[in-house]
Amino acid sequence: MRKIFYLLVFVLVSCYEDDSQRVESADTSHKTSELTTFIKSITLHNAAYDDVIDGSSCFSLVFPYQLLVNNNIRTISSIQELDNLHSDDQIEIIYPVSAVFFNYNRHQMTSESDFDVVRNTCEADFDISSNPCLDFQFPISVKMFNQVGSDFHTIELSSNEDIYTHFDNLHDTDVYELDYPILLTDSHSSVTLSINSNLEFENLFHSTLEGCE
Repeated sequence: MRKIFYLLVFVLVSCYEDDSQRVESADTSHKTSELTTFIKSITLHNAAYDDVIDGSSCFSLVFPYQLLVNNNIRTISSIQELDNLHSDDQIEIIYPVSAVFFNYNRHQMTSESDFDVVRNTCEADFDISSNPCLDFQFPISVKMFNQVGSDFHTIELSSNEDIYTHFDNLHDTDVYELDYPILLTDSHSSVTLSINSNLEFENLFHSTLEGCE
């Protein structure tokens, strides 16, 4: 398998005409590949669960924190406690609070004006849609090659945060290949499927978008 990957990398790299032109080859992908976007959309921090509080799916507040709900102080320590809040409640955030963003970065907000700046900045950078339909079964292995350093290595990723952070930080000169087969679970049907190629991954990604939310 390693010999095959080296051959694919050689073909891919030798076909570069400049930094803006890349040629896809079999299951080899790079930073701007569609597959990279799919992977990140599955593994980003899905922060929509507390939108009734922060009004943004770009980040969620880090438990525990305090709210002023209808003039009563309430401590929120879990997602389940959010079920007790309603859209017609008068809700104010008691600062400071910390937020975790879609890309797993964190920031502490000390005032309402700070909150507004952070939310506006985050939403301006929030250019990827969450796909709640699929879940990776961990770990997954990824074969990496960097054309500048001619460096080949295999890494193992064991969480959504690990996966998102790795693919979000790819360099322009990185190419990679998922070590198939990988397992993905359809969150709508709870069926776990074995995927053996980029094409199978992409087909599954599109087919599960309908009716899974």
